[in-house]
Amino acid sequence: MVNNPYCKVDAFGFPAFTGWDTLRYKLLPNSLLFLTGDYYLWAYKAAYLKYNNKAIVNAAREENIPVLLLAGVAIAEAGGAPDRFKSAVVLPFRQLIIDTFRQDNSASNATSVGLIAMQLRVAAEIIGLDPATLTLPQQHQLATCLMSNEFNIRVVAKHLKELVIFDNPGIKDTVHLTDEQIIIAASRYNRGIQRSHADFIASLHVEKGNSSREYTSYGRRIIEKRNSIMKIMGASQ
Repeated sequence: MVNNPYCKVDAFGFPAFTGWDTLRYKLLPNSLLFLTGDYYLWAYKAAYLKYNNKAIVNAAREENIPVLLLAGVAIAEAGGAPDRFKSAVVLPFRQLIIDTFRQDNSASNATSVGLIAMQLRVAAEIIGLDPATLTLPQQHQLATCLMSNEFNIRVVAKHLKELVIFDNPGIKDTVHLTDEQIIIAASRYNRGIQRSHADFIASLHVEKGNSSREYTSYGRRIIEKRNSIMKIMGASQ
């Protein structure tokens, strides 16, 4: 096994979402009996959460964030598209073509990798690396780590903690968050930190049909599915 300086690679972790999984989800009709379509995707997400239950709970407790927040982001991200496509195809293309043309690595660093998708740039910053100085081998090593469940879950938990603090500077208790705080932190995970906190607050209160509701739809779905998520997690709080 090739040594990876950033993580212990889990070669036998939860199976990645493959091309076949994608076909079974997207091309076949929704059938609970045959477990195809949306039912298949939800079954995969639920299985991912169940398999990684302990890792999710431990990471949430280590970072002092709600289990619901981390589990909600995990179940939202897991599945839907082939997981290895970006690390095996998109990343090399951006490295060799776009980065070469631009003479920097900003495009390749923007590649999201992992069952819980995370940009290489963000992952690098979380573990104390300067994204701008990452070499091609370092990017591939980091991408490999993001495909490893435990590392992936831990860095996502750290990033979610950062996002909670970003919108709540000086916050003392990051474990017991309001629904609003969970929604905004999760939505920032999906949309980034460019948009103002006021925009997210406004998005929470506009009427249905208003396009700005989309800013917080990612986080609101976690709250809507709270009971199902926590039931899968064994109601760990």
